[in-house]
Amino acid sequence: MTATPRVARTAILLIAACLAPVSAAAQSEPSSMWLTAGPAFLTMQGRCQTCEEDAPYRHGTAIVANAGYRANQRMDVGAEVAWMPIDTPDRRFVTTHLNAVAQFRPWSTKGFFVKGGAGMAFVRNWELAADQSINQKALSVVIGGGWAFRRERRVGFQIFASQHVAALGDLQTADTSVPDVVGNFWSIGASLVFR
Repeated sequence: MTATPRVARTAILLIAACLAPVSAAAQSEPSSMWLTAGPAFLTMQGRCQTCEEDAPYRHGTAIVANAGYRANQRMDVGAEVAWMPIDTPDRRFVTTHLNAVAQFRPWSTKGFFVKGGAGMAFVRNWELAADQSINQKALSVVIGGGWAFRRERRVGFQIFASQHVAALGDLQTADTSVPDVVGNFWSIGASLVFR
């Protein structure tokens, strides 16, 4: 079974769980700590300065999770993990972004938010031969936004869109070195929010 149907089923179950009636205990005052997790649809493109042609856009699914602390009514701070596998014709690349993030709500009574952050991206491809594998670190930057529903409840739901950028520098493969490689990852998804 491929990852795409499993992620789609997981997304449907998460959405159904969020829309189901919540018990009276779950309606109590939310804590200042929060956790989100959910699937996303992913589009990725790699670029480099010396490449003669643009790399194709590749599509897949991702899992994005956040955890943090509500600093005040408009600002949250925390960390984000985004697991983003992409299949190419000859191999699978998995990029894991680990970022410190800040999330800001321009209107404290509305669900709209914007977020940004930076950290590290870990890029690995899954080759059978050890001498052909790639295992590199990169600078990671994320920007995004979305809308949170039921944000004052213990269990809520949010939709989001974000762009992650992984600046690899020189990408070393088994045959060659490609200078100044940057990966752009665009995602649209939904997640449950626990407070």
